[in-house]
Amino acid sequence: MNEKTEEIEKDVEDVETVRDTLDSLEGGTEDGAEAVGESIEAAEDIGIGEFDKDSDELQQVFDETQEHESELHEDADTVSSDLGKISDASSRVENDAVNGELLHAKEEAIRDKEFLEEQEKEAQEAREESRRLHEEHQARVNSGRRS
Repeated sequence: MNEKTEEIEKDVEDVETVRDTLDSLEGGTEDGAEAVGESIEAAEDIGIGEFDKDSDELQQVFDETQEHESELHEDADTVSSDLGKISDASSRVENDAVNGELLHAKEEAIRDKEFLEEQEKEAQEAREESRRLHEEHQARVNSGRRS
């Protein structure tokens, strides 16, 4: 996701550079200034096209990340259910050695659940930060679009 966000930042910088260049031109002959302006506008259109293409690819990454987050959440829920089953079994078992192993199993399941929850949280935070940056990039590109 970070790699795609960096590509989009470069796209935005390219578009802004082209726009700044167009704004700073002072001209020459009427025909020459028009030809230069058209070429620079074409460069801007290409930069916007690259931005749009990379944005679509980033959206696909967002969707895949969100699906991964859901899978992590489901796995954590499954481990929670397993914890309940282990606790139920432990309450019915009389042998201390067996209960000791069930306790060990419960501790392992708790660690697994915590790991899954942390992974889900990190994936969500990364996706949200990338989305925030993408919205900023989108605003920068849209702020100078020609009508």
